[in-house]
Amino acid sequence: MTDRSPPASAPARPFVVPDRDDTVEIIRPDQFADRRAEPRTECDDRGAMLFLSSQEVVTCRILDQSPSGARVAFEAISRLPAEIWLIDLDTNMVRRGAAAWSTPNRMGLKFSFVQALVAGQPCPNRIPQAVFDAWQRLTGNEPPKTPGAEDDDRDDGVLFLD
Repeated sequence: MTDRSPPASAPARPFVVPDRDDTVEIIRPDQFADRRAEPRTECDDRGAMLFLSSQEVVTCRILDQSPSGARVAFEAISRLPAEIWLIDLDTNMVRRGAAAWSTPNRMGLKFSFVQALVAGQPCPNRIPQAVFDAWQRLTGNEPPKTPGAEDDDRDDGVLFLD
């Protein structure tokens, strides 16, 4: 068996990465805003985030937005899912996206899909029915119930006697 240890004459050298500075970059909030891909327009729209995985709806304020992202403020979130649907209640737009960053009461979203919704029109093909239903419920655009229609939970053809 051969000894593979370095010769005693070779001093140990620390691992060095060339062209690397050991200082930590500190990013202030005003600098973070400057790193966006495109400028955002300030707004104060009413919104709601829908998490399809848990069917949770979290009301929020949309503080600023662009075609590719938005910054929202909210009370609290129990869990942050990978996919988030943002419903803008003032412009009737829905956007699918993911969190780019988050704090306990604010979040930056990066969008991957945007769709306008029109009251009285059917659910667009690329919008999940749960998102469309939440938009209708939150905006008061639910279609009127047909007189005599009951919940789908009833058992047709079953007669209960007392």
